[in-house]
Amino acid sequence: MAELPTLYVCHGDEGGPKMHPCRRVQEALHAAGIEYDKVVAGHGSPIPFLRKGSRDELRAATGDNKLPALKLPDGTVITHSRAILAWIGDQEKPQP
Repeated sequence: MAELPTLYVCHGDEGGPKMHPCRRVQEALHAAGIEYDKVVAGHGSPIPFLRKGSRDELRAATGDNKLPALKLPDGTVITHSRAILAWIGDQEKPQP
C-alpha cells in the first residue's frame, strides 16, 4: 500500500475562513481526489507568544514552523499554501 502525503495544518483547518491557507489547501486536495493524512500542528493564535504549546514537533517533521506544510512520502516538504496548491495542480495534469 502506498504511503499518503501528510498535511500539517493549524487548528482552524477545515472550519476556518474560506480564505484561510489551511482550509484552501484541504479543499483543493479534496477537489483533486488526493488522499492524505492530516496532523493538526498548530493550536491557538498564529502569533508565537499567544500559541498554545510549541511547534517543535512540526519543525522536527518538516524542518519549518510554517503552516500549512505538506510532507510527501519521499520526504519532500512543501511549505506555503501557494506552493502546495501548485503541487496539487501538477497532480491533476495528465502524465505523458
